[in-house]
Amino acid sequence: MKNITRVWIGDPFEGGHFNGTAFFVDEHTLVTAKHVVENSKGELHEHIVITNTPDGGVTPVSEVILCDRDMALLKVKKAFHIDAVSFSNELSLDDRVNIRGYYDKGSSQKSYSNSVSGYLSSEHTFELQNHLTHGLSGSPVFLEGDICGVTKAINSSKNITYIIPISELCMEIEFSDKEEKVEEKSTKKVASLSIGQRIFNSIYSVIVPFSVLLVLLTLGAKFMFPRLELVDYIYSLIFISFVSAKIFDFIRKKIKKGKS
Repeated sequence: MKNITRVWIGDPFEGGHFNGTAFFVDEHTLVTAKHVVENSKGELHEHIVITNTPDGGVTPVSEVILCDRDMALLKVKKAFHIDAVSFSNELSLDDRVNIRGYYDKGSSQKSYSNSVSGYLSSEHTFELQNHLTHGLSGSPVFLEGDICGVTKAINSSKNITYIIPISELCMEIEFSDKEEKVEEKSTKKVASLSIGQRIFNSIYSVIVPFSVLLVLLTLGAKFMFPRLELVDYIYSLIFISFVSAKIFDFIRKKIKKGKS
């Protein structure tokens, strides 16, 4: 994807240091992690440049705007022709996301699939189940083609990668208005879920097909086996309906993702 760039401290051809990944959100503006453009003392680096831009050149950053969270906006004077950008505010537990960026100064752009495994409510930060390399700090996190977050930090000892929701960005952005909004926002931001809550959320996410299948299977069973009491087979029907609904939902998401 041509919107994603490397961030360097200093000229890459004269001893500069590759320090992370950034991505365009408009023709003059990129986003990265704040710690990518700051030194260990929290001071802004003086000479920040980006490479792997759409034109393939080396472009100096003319202005840096630091957000409250570990995010920063990089402004460039040159206007770049970039791919269309869309944003999502629908990130939640168990979502399958994709991280794209650069992990070193020489390798090609990488794409990593990962799953959201946790949520820190006090910090409004999500956890991914596997840790990535440090060069990917500042990389965009995609949910079904929309940017939903920014890679914040990597904890190798805990095998965790942290991401900040894109809604925390210190600039106004317009979120994609998608039809699929199954879960309420309050059910998404849960720091730790009990087994009962996870079962409830799994059923809630497929409540419509599950209910339809359960009714149809119940009526069919009553028609085929009129002498059986409902209590004798209701649990089997619930299980079959739930598994079938989850399979249906999985296939539907795969088809939708393929079209996007």
